[in-house]
Amino acid sequence: IMISRNLTGMTVIGLIYIFTIFLRQPLSYILNLSVLPLSLLCLISGMLFFNLFQFSEKILMGRDFIKKNILQLAIALLGIKISFSQLANVSIQSIGIIIITIMLIFLTYLALSKLWPIQKEVSKLLAIGTSICGVTAIMASSSVLKSKDYDVSTAVLIIVLWGSLAVLIYPFFIEWYFLSDLAKGIFLGVGIHDTSQVLAAAMVHSDLYQNNKVLEIATITKLLRNLFLALLVPSLFFFKNRAEKNTSKSLSILGNIKNSIPLFIIGFIVLIIIRAIADNYYLNSVAWINILEILENVITILFGLALTALGASINLKKILSQGYVPIIVGMVYSLVSFFTICVLIFILGLDT
Repeated sequence: IMISRNLTGMTVIGLIYIFTIFLRQPLSYILNLSVLPLSLLCLISGMLFFNLFQFSEKILMGRDFIKKNILQLAIALLGIKISFSQLANVSIQSIGIIIITIMLIFLTYLALSKLWPIQKEVSKLLAIGTSICGVTAIMASSSVLKSKDYDVSTAVLIIVLWGSLAVLIYPFFIEWYFLSDLAKGIFLGVGIHDTSQVLAAAMVHSDLYQNNKVLEIATITKLLRNLFLALLVPSLFFFKNRAEKNTSKSLSILGNIKNSIPLFIIGFIVLIIIRAIADNYYLNSVAWINILEILENVITILFGLALTALGASINLKKILSQGYVPIIVGMVYSLVSFFTICVLIFILGLDT
């Protein structure tokens, strides 16, 4: 029922994606580029079509369905490409960087709320979105904080703005600045706000430099960072309701912790386990190798559709109408995150 209701919008996104595939070759020839990343083209095509033309509510619903559900399915399927040892290794290496970055962004929020007290609520939501997982963290925390709709929509638009700029810049920056795949993947996984934006940047890097390792490391790092939502929600509840001692509150906290762990993260971990078991029994099996190749192609198509939908959801007019203060606040958090990660990767010796 859900798919049939969103079918028109899904078809439009699918057609833009197919159009982009056909456009890639002649564009590469015109621009005299040996590699033109399809993922980046999908993002730009979606953004151009949906900013130049008006689409009905029905089509927008289909776009949002792909952006959320198809992307989550693609992320879960990525688990089939990752080993247990890789998951453990990346998690150990990146967790300290994630925690320190979150703490420094929180301290920056305290400083900015003194500087611009009128923007305190937007600033709080932007700090949460930048440090944990973009739009998802903003939506989850706004329901606890009882934030105004205007503040929530402003924070979401600013997160989209700086995250989208990171998608366009960071894939090139990491290749120029870092040496190791681990450093590149961790930088993308911690430095970009939204899950979809991290995957977009990692896909662009993968297309440009034919390096899937960075994509896998960025995915693991980002999903680990997303799990901090499970700590954020009860913390917000605690600070908001510490004066009240009430059983229903504690029950709602438990419910929110459960709801704040996205299903696709569980799917991602389950598929890592399936990969480990299958490798153990069918490592050199032709059938298993064929299945993995088919899944690789399916993941590429799903990401292409999701990135087209992500581009289509960037409303340039709305972002530019927000006024300069929230945009600057968002930029400050992004820069704090950027420099913190670069310094920590250097201190921890991860770029060797």
